[in-house]
Amino acid sequence: MTVAIAPLTAEHIPLAVQRYDRWFARARRPPSQRSWLADGPVRGEELLGKLHSVPGLEACRAMDADGVMIGHLAAVPVDLGPGDPAALRTHPRSALIPHGGHALPSGRESEVLRSLYARVAERLVADRRLVHYVDVPAGEGATTPWSDLGFGRELVYGLMAVKARGRQPRGVEGLGIRRAGPGDLPQIGRMAADSARRQRGAAMFQPQPEEALAALRLHYTDALADPRCGAWIASRRGEEIGMVVVVPATADPVVPDSCVELAEAYVEPAARGEGISRVLLATALAWAYDNGHRYISARWHSASPLAAGHWPAVGFRPVAYRLSRTLDARIGGRPGTW
Repeated sequence: MTVAIAPLTAEHIPLAVQRYDRWFARARRPPSQRSWLADGPVRGEELLGKLHSVPGLEACRAMDADGVMIGHLAAVPVDLGPGDPAALRTHPRSALIPHGGHALPSGRESEVLRSLYARVAERLVADRRLVHYVDVPAGEGATTPWSDLGFGRELVYGLMAVKARGRQPRGVEGLGIRRAGPGDLPQIGRMAADSARRQRGAAMFQPQPEEALAALRLHYTDALADPRCGAWIASRRGEEIGMVVVVPATADPVVPDSCVELAEAYVEPAARGEGISRVLLATALAWAYDNGHRYISARWHSASPLAAGHWPAVGFRPVAYRLSRTLDARIGGRPGTW
C-alpha cells in the first residue's frame, strides 16, 4: 500500500493529537502490566503543542492512498555542552523522538515507520546528528517497529506504587541513616559522580566527561535545600557508604501525577550485597508516602550489570524505554565517502 510523506505543520497538529492518543492507548497496555502502570492521562495535546514550537524540529506526516493522515514522526535536536550533567547519559549532539513525537497506524506500524524515519533520518544525518533516541512505552507493540530499524533498548524507565509502611527490610548491623541537607552537598556530589563514573566500564561503556562529572557534584544544591525533595545518607563506623536522592517527577504519559523520581542511589562497592540499598529506598518510600506521593519512578541502563537486575527485584516495573541507534561515524565525513 502507498505511503506518502509530507511535512507536519501547525494545521496538522489536532489530527496528530488524535492519532497519538489512540496509538498510545494501544501501545501502553501490554498484557504483562498491571492496570495501575497503564492508567493515566495521555497528554497528547500538551506534548504535541510543545513539540511544534521547538527550534530545529524535524517533523513529517504519513498519508495513505486517499491522502488521509495515518501517522507522524517528530525529532528534536539535542545539543549539550561538555559541562552539562545531561551529557553523562545522552550524546552531546544527537536527536530525540520524545513521547508525543510519533504515532503509527494499527497493523502497518513497521511499514509506515520506515517511510517516516527515512525522511527524518536523512535530514538528521545532513545535520551530522548520528545518534538517534526514541522514547516509547514498554511493550512489544511499541518497540518492535523500532527494533526492525536497528534501534536497541538503552534506558529503562520503571515505576512502583508507594504504599503505607508495610514489612520493612531487615536492618543492617551498625548502619545509620540520616536526612541530608545543604551541608551534605560534598558527600552527595561525590557519590553521585562516583556512580556516574562507573558507567564507563562494562557493559555500558558510556563516556562520562570530567566536566560533566564536576557539574554533577553541584547538581543537587537546590534539591538539598528544597523541602519537596528528600535525600538520605547511610553511614557505618563514621564512614559514609551510601545515599539516595528523590525529587518531584515531571508527569508524562508513563509517569502519573503524585510521583517522585529516584534521582540518585549509590552504595560503595565494598558495602554492596548487605541490603543497604533496600534500607535507603524504604526510608525514601516512607517519606514519599507521608508527603502525599503515591508513585516513585526510576531509570537505569539496560546493560548495567547491577541496576538492570536490582531495580526490578525491589519492585520497579518497566513502563517505558529509551531506544537508541548509532549510525556509522564515517557518515560524518565528506559526502560520497561512505
